[in-house]
Parts: sequence; structure tokens; C-alpha cells
Amino acid sequence: MQIKRYEVLDMQDAIELIKRDLGEDAVIISTRQVSSSNDLGFFGKPFLEVVAAADYKDEDLIPSRQNNNFNQNLLSPLYDDIKFLKDNFESIVEDKVLYILNTKFEEIKQNMDEIKFNLNLLKDEKTKVREKENDLLMYLDNLSFDRKISAKLIEIFFKDIKLTNFKSEEKINYFKKFFKKIIEKKIEKKKLTPFMDNKIVIALVGNSGVGKTATAAKLCAKFLFEKNMHLSVCSLDSLKMGGYETLKNYAKKLKIDFAAIKDPEDLKTFISDSPSDIIIIDTFAVNHNSVFQLNNLVKFLGAFDGKIKVELLLPAQLKNADAIRTYESFRNKAGANGVIITKTDESHCLGNLAEIFLLTDSTVDFITKGGNVPEDIEEATVQNIYSLFFPLPQY
Repeated sequence: MQIKRYEVLDMQDAIELIKRDLGEDAVIISTRQVSSSNDLGFFGKPFLEVVAAADYKDEDLIPSRQNNNFNQNLLSPLYDDIKFLKDNFESIVEDKVLYILNTKFEEIKQNMDEIKFNLNLLKDEKTKVREKENDLLMYLDNLSFDRKISAKLIEIFFKDIKLTNFKSEEKINYFKKFFKKIIEKKIEKKKLTPFMDNKIVIALVGNSGVGKTATAAKLCAKFLFEKNMHLSVCSLDSLKMGGYETLKNYAKKLKIDFAAIKDPEDLKTFISDSPSDIIIIDTFAVNHNSVFQLNNLVKFLGAFDGKIKVELLLPAQLKNADAIRTYESFRNKAGANGVIITKTDESHCLGNLAEIFLLTDSTVDFITKGGNVPEDIEEATVQNIYSLFFPLPQY
């Protein structure tokens, strides 16, 4: 195979040169645009680098029968061309692929920029907040409220109200007053109702590290000491090394029934045979993004068809978007109908969870902090939730 490289201004020039030198059967291996530079170092006019190849004709390679002395010089161009192709094959292919990918990438990037520009226009129209509201937005930003939620709440609370008539402090107080009403509705006390053989069953679910086992222990102590209820506790985390040992030891200290559950039938049997007023289930960690793990949890809880209270544990420092995705995953798959906010001592405020309080299909039931049992768990009240959203300034 004969290979030649050309530097031309356009493809038409290249084709003419290739046909002249290599013939009609020649093929183009690669093309790329190269910027030349002049003698002074400034960039000159770009040119095309074209590599073409054609097979040698038999008469060029095979010596005449009349000539018994084989002319080795006929093979030297072939050797040179093969060596060139071998040495540069990867770079030739890579250049071609990169050229195509870069072209497509630029097209996609341009389309994405246009979409982003249009979305920003729509967003500005929908969530546009007048200049006079910026002081309230900045106040909510400092409390970790998501800007989108802040704009939405301002639009609801101050609908048809001229904010120019309000001072900055008055607007903040007006906002806090209305948000307090949202809190009241969210933690509206609903008495725990026995569903299964006059038993109350509470399952604690959530991602890894949210404090399910610690919360299970705190609830046990709370119901036992404060409400004087007969209770039992079980763990579904039996496959994890040491997954349930801590809770088992704590149940032993409290002298309450404990069971390590291996499968859904074990759970049904434990609940039906338990003489307790209330049963607490500590579940295994589930990644809300994993359909497989969620389905595994449903195998245990799905059989009860809404007859148990499924409490989703959300850490106080969780970002708004992650909190909503987590809640929706556990609600849709595992039937979560309550929320326990954990680790409130590790967060400055709860503004990042404001959107959770706008949802209408669940209640916020408990808040936890620290590791002390049972002191560090409280039933959610208007006052303690409000103080977490709008903490008093510390001096």
C-alpha cells in the first residue's frame, strides 16, 4: 500500500492531487484542519492535512521475468509506507474519532446552551421576585431555605400585597407568621391507631447513617418510661455483621422482647405472636436510588398494606433536593407516611427541609439530637420545629 500526506487549502485540491499521484482507486484515510504559523510566529491561514492511500499495482511490485535480478529497490517504498502506517495508525484513527466527537460535542453544547437560556427565561418569569423583596430572600438564604422554595412561599404569602408598605423587619415577621401555620398543619397530632390485632406497629426506614437503630432505642425508652406502654422491638438487619447487636443489648437492659428477623414470614409471625401494645421495627439501610434495595424492603413491609406507621428518617442537614427525592422514593415504594428529623444538633436550622413541610401526605412526628437515650428524642411540636427553622441569634 502506498500512502501519501498532502497539505492543501481545501478538499478539492486534495482530491485532484490524490488522483494524479495515486490514481482513481485511492482512498482518504484521514483529514484534519491544521493552523499554520508564519515566520514571525503569528498564526497564518489554516490548511487541511489529508492522508490518502492506494494499493500498488502488480507490475510495480513483481519484476519482469526477463530480469532475473530482483530489484530490491521496488520494495523499499512499500516498507516505508507500512512502517509509517504502523507507527501512526493509532494517532490517525484517534484524530479522526476526536474530530467527530468534538464536532458532535460542540453541537450538543450549543443546543444545551440554548435550552438553558430558554429555561432561565421561563424561570425568571415564573419565580421573579421584585427588588424590594431581596432583603427577605437574603434572610431566608441565611436560614438555608432553597431559593426556589423561598420565591414560591413569598409569592403565596404576599399575594396581592404591596411590599413597599412593609419595612424589612415587618416582612420577615409576616413571613414567619404564615410559615408557622404551615408547621402547625404538618405536625397536627394524629393519635397512633392500632391496626393489627390492637397493636401499634412503627417501622423506621431510611438511608444508611441516618440513625435508625439509635432512634429505635430512643422510641423504646420513650414509650416505656413516659407512656408506660408494653412494647417489643425487632431488627431486619440480621444479615449485617453486628447489625442488630446494639439494639438487642439495649432491649435486654429494658427487659423488652427482641427478635432478629430473617425473612417476611418471620416478621409476620413476630407481630402476630407479640403480646405488646406497640412494636418497633428497625429496618436495614436502603439507598433511595436503588430500586433493588427498595423492593427488598417492600418484601417485608408491603404485606401489611398500610397497616403500619412507616417513619422515614431524614437528617436535619440533608439538602432540599435530596430530601424530596428520598421522601418520594420511600413514599412511593415503601408507603412512608411519617417523618422523623434526626441529628438536629448537627444543623444550624431546618430551612433546607422547608419543602418537606409543604407536602400534604405525611406528618412530622419526632425530632432527635445527640446520642442520649431517651432524652434526645422529642415529639414534634409547633414550638420546637419553629425554633429549628428560625433559631434565635447567638451572641
